[in-house]
Amino acid sequence: MIGMALGVHVRCGIEDVLWNQTRTGKMSSVEQIRQLVRIAGELGRPIATAQQAREIMKIGVFYETADETLQANGFAPNRNGGNQGFLRTQAK
Repeated sequence: MIGMALGVHVRCGIEDVLWNQTRTGKMSSVEQIRQLVRIAGELGRPIATAQQAREIMKIGVFYETADETLQANGFAPNRNGGNQGFLRTQAK
């Protein structure tokens, strides 16, 4: 809920907490997704389509080198020797 309120994208997967809020039982992945959709609706956040989610998560996007991958995702290039630099570059 905090992520949604802050305007970032949220996701749900099998590694997430399986217990329900009252710890009386476990939630399935479908129940977790339904809960996220309900909360997003209550906060006025739209739900991404499957295609939008693929674009956000860059599914199917491949890069030639590690440096190209870092640059495309807003990170600084790998350091050369003792050149410390910054850990991240500013988004463009």
